[in-house]
Amino acid sequence: MEIVITVVAVLAATTILYKVLPHRNLGQEKPIFALFPKYKNEVPKPKSDYRVEEVMSSLGFEKKKDQGGSIKYSRGSIAGDISIELMKINVTFSPRSNGNLPYTVEAAWVVAFDTGDHWDFTKQLGDKIENA
Repeated sequence: MEIVITVVAVLAATTILYKVLPHRNLGQEKPIFALFPKYKNEVPKPKSDYRVEEVMSSLGFEKKKDQGGSIKYSRGSIAGDISIELMKINVTFSPRSNGNLPYTVEAAWVVAFDTGDHWDFTKQLGDKIENA
């Protein structure tokens, strides 16, 4: 019974820690290893919001929420896999800032560590939106 309680406590603490830690700036270099990967980035605002929606749907994302100018997209399943292609990912676009479109990328539940897949995805997403 103590093992179960310990496992639940560790999972709860890890989840809370992941949720409260701030997003990291994407940066120029892909990390070899990152703890609790959550990234933020900015790209030039596309001419139309439809372009962003088009890019997100081409990547398998569905629009989930539109709150106060922030738009949240999600894809995958929590019970999926640890790979970036199958895990549940949330992308949130914030209101424009000086002609730029800020966005964040994070796991829907928790990711304790990463070998650069989240960074790659965040970078590729920014490139696709920028070229849309």
